[in-house]
Amino acid sequence: METYQTSAELVVALLAAAVVVGAIAGKLRVPYAVALLLVTLPLRTPAATIFAPSLLTVLLPALIFEAAWHLDLAHLRRYWRPIAFLAAPGVAITALTVAVVLSLVHALPFTQALLLGAIVSATDPIAVTAAFKEISAPDELSTIVEGESLCNDGIAAVLYSAVVGVLVVQHPDTTSIALRAAGGSIAGVVIGLVAAAIVAFGMRTVRDAPLQICASLVAAFAAYLAADRFGASGIFAALVVGVALRAFPGFPSDEETTLEIDRFWGALAFIANSLVFLLLGLRIEFGRIFHEPVLALVTIAAVLLSRAVLAYGALPLLGITQRGWRGIVFLSGMRGALSLALALTIPTSVPFRAEVIDAVFAVVAFTLVVQGLTIGPVLRRLRL
Repeated sequence: METYQTSAELVVALLAAAVVVGAIAGKLRVPYAVALLLVTLPLRTPAATIFAPSLLTVLLPALIFEAAWHLDLAHLRRYWRPIAFLAAPGVAITALTVAVVLSLVHALPFTQALLLGAIVSATDPIAVTAAFKEISAPDELSTIVEGESLCNDGIAAVLYSAVVGVLVVQHPDTTSIALRAAGGSIAGVVIGLVAAAIVAFGMRTVRDAPLQICASLVAAFAAYLAADRFGASGIFAALVVGVALRAFPGFPSDEETTLEIDRFWGALAFIANSLVFLLLGLRIEFGRIFHEPVLALVTIAAVLLSRAVLAYGALPLLGITQRGWRGIVFLSGMRGALSLALALTIPTSVPFRAEVIDAVFAVVAFTLVVQGLTIGPVLRRLRL
């Protein structure tokens, strides 16, 4: 009982800190999420131990569903090609770029470098959606960036699991990695569609707003947990539920209920975001960034290089000709909670585990702070 009370007190204290930091950040025009990270990054407290993969099981489904729920379906249909490219080939390009660069400079063996590449290959949906909520960006650009961050995290998480499996069994097989990644992603999509269909069908005659809100909550978490239980992508499951549930006719039942669901998920996402960024700052061991300075710098450079290739090289071929949009896509390549959680779950038997974690700390801290502080001023300067 005492443990639960202590945890509850800690959550209340963190949320109180989030309110204070948020108020100050608003006056200073500093992005809220970055402000939370900067305040807690130098601190070391027992709260840091709370940040674990199990925490994301509580917070990630809500954040993924809320972002997916607000995606514009018309813009998704129009810009599905760049979103799909950034989410699938983009993840592979980033992971391979990091792996090749690190192995060429002999910073890590290729397989461990590929593991690191998989962990940092995707933009973090929590970081990206938090940044875009605070800046005025065109809806079409927001759909591309947020759609990418939601999809590629699911692929990166499955790719990570596949590479770890290969490392643990000591029989590297690229075909096996690809098949596992594709299978886990597809299974997550199917589970999400099934969950959305069940809820939409079951609630078709219900007009009570609280019940519909509860149904959306059940759908998001049930899909995520079911996918995770069967070894599929929980991120894809929660993402598909959010998109599909709103697309099904009759759910929500009317415009007023839609607004109530929007308000509920907006408040829930704000609380979850606050907790994630506070605990993220507490969990990053700042001193470890300098354990392997060469590895950290080369990894950051490889991540930025791959992002530049995707934003400035690939997007024009996919119809995104606006130079300002490409600049924002480049800056939106932030890594965050999911990358850190994946790094911390690397089995202790994997060689160079500590070095990989050090590099992830460096990439997460650099992209969240530097790019998070830069994207707002650049967007305002571009006047998109």
